[in-house]
Amino acid sequence: MQFKDYYKILEVEKNASAEQIKKSYRRLAMTYHPDRNPGNLAAEEKFKEINEAYDVLSDAEKRKKFDVMFDGQKNTDDFYTRSAQNTTTSAEDSWFERAKRGGYSEFFNNFFKNSSLFKGDNFTGKINISLQEAYTGSTRILNVLGNELRLKIKPGISDDTLLKIPEQGYPGVAGGRRGDLYVRVGVTPDPLFTRRGDELFTEVYVDIYTILLGGYIMISTLSGNIKIAIPQGIEYGKQLRIRSKGMPVYNTPGVYGDLFVKVKYSLPKNISDKEKELIEQLRDLRTKISNN
Repeated sequence: MQFKDYYKILEVEKNASAEQIKKSYRRLAMTYHPDRNPGNLAAEEKFKEINEAYDVLSDAEKRKKFDVMFDGQKNTDDFYTRSAQNTTTSAEDSWFERAKRGGYSEFFNNFFKNSSLFKGDNFTGKINISLQEAYTGSTRILNVLGNELRLKIKPGISDDTLLKIPEQGYPGVAGGRRGDLYVRVGVTPDPLFTRRGDELFTEVYVDIYTILLGGYIMISTLSGNIKIAIPQGIEYGKQLRIRSKGMPVYNTPGVYGDLFVKVKYSLPKNISDKEKELIEQLRDLRTKISNN
């Protein structure tokens, strides 16, 4: 995109008054008006360029923004005064309206119809929360550029999610709006649960007797302890699915993923003589049943 020097286009100095800008505009508009240059495409483009420059430099606010970009300096609010509104119905005015309908340059559209040009810089930061906080939701008080902001984190947020808080970044330039605040949320690993999307995975060790006979055990979930059934003779490493005990689905209240519990067990150590005797009896009984 090519930079356009609107002062040069209107053949005026940077410190030209509003009246000087208007006078030069009218002179150039007369010179390059399409009615005076029929079929001259170069004159037609020059005429549009002149009107574009006048649109900017005749408006005090647009001119201030252009000057910020032009020389990197920020003008005071009273450096320029808004010129009186032109209420005439001269031919030049009608040409101007027709030229605007013809469309302005890419430079104009990007810099004067797009307010983001003068928007302040974005401010970025990062916070970490626990998996339990990601489950229940959380609130953080952030100190950003001297301002305290309350950041609400919804339940079910994923690790490395980038949250956007509009217009809480650095101040804008020449009246432009503030930049945005971006906060990256990290979810720290949990010692008990592994997360995959909205599903949680954990494992429990069950005593050998419950494995042999079946029964119930208590397990921990992010919503509290619950009792689950252990089927008799369940295989080592088998996963049990506990519905709706996983993570909340982000931005979908009341909907949860599932919890998967891997069942493990180990043989008892340091068994007593009495236990050994009973186990031997159980072995003998099992042998008789197998032989029959």
